[in-house]
Amino acid sequence: MAAATIKEINNQYSYEDNKAGGSKDSSLVSCGQCTGYNELQYIYDEKLKPFIDQSKFTKQDAITALEKTCKELDNPRDRDEFYKKLSTKLGVTIKK
Repeated sequence: MAAATIKEINNQYSYEDNKAGGSKDSSLVSCGQCTGYNELQYIYDEKLKPFIDQSKFTKQDAITALEKTCKELDNPRDRDEFYKKLSTKLGVTIKK
């Protein structure tokens, strides 16, 4: 474990989206990267970075929590469950 970057987390997973924009995409979280879209980077930028900017936790805390949450949930990872676990690990409420 102990990834230092989101890319290091992505590299732990093989992912190919055969149905990009599929009807279930919005309810699932991918820990791998496919065709230029990086969901973990999106979660970091949009959901976690504001908390980092407020000093609620560090960048490394966020990366470690993302990595652990990816490992703890079976694929396909439900978005609600993913955000719930991530919220618990970081001690904040992450909204969809």
